[in-house]
Amino acid sequence: MRKAFTLMEVNLAIMIMAGGILSVLGLYSLGYRENRQSREDVAAAAYADSVISPLVMALSDPKVKWSKFKDLPDYPNSSGWGYFLNARTGQVEKNPDSEAKKAFKSVIDKVGSEVSSSWPTSPDRDLKAGLVILHDQNSPVVRIAFRATRNVSELLSMPLFYTEVMFQGVPE
Repeated sequence: MRKAFTLMEVNLAIMIMAGGILSVLGLYSLGYRENRQSREDVAAAAYADSVISPLVMALSDPKVKWSKFKDLPDYPNSSGWGYFLNARTGQVEKNPDSEAKKAFKSVIDKVGSEVSSSWPTSPDRDLKAGLVILHDQNSPVVRIAFRATRNVSELLSMPLFYTEVMFQGVPE
């Protein structure tokens, strides 16, 4: 008599293999989503570097006079990231991209630096930027925070790129 698999054993083996294959297929969508998020995070980091570096260069320029540095206002205002939110709904309502460009240009123009005040281009055309610059009057420190996202409603859930710049210019 020959030994063979019964129909029940074959069906059980097929079900186990199908479960394994479906689990692997489920991981593909997760991997795709994580890959896309990783690319966006890297693009946001590159964008942050291209925005923050000129600001740091302008603010830490040894030729900057204290009279200009000490009076730098907060951009867009002293509410920081809260400026962009609707207080009632908690949703982002103001356009962070246009405010970021204004803040960038205003700071560089205000300190009178030789750094170009033209807004850097994003490595990913779809990224929208958010920039907050906080400075207490007469403080030698300026705080710069940057976020970038494709979907403006997710702005506050994106990674924050942050630096502080200490006055290194000409005391008066």
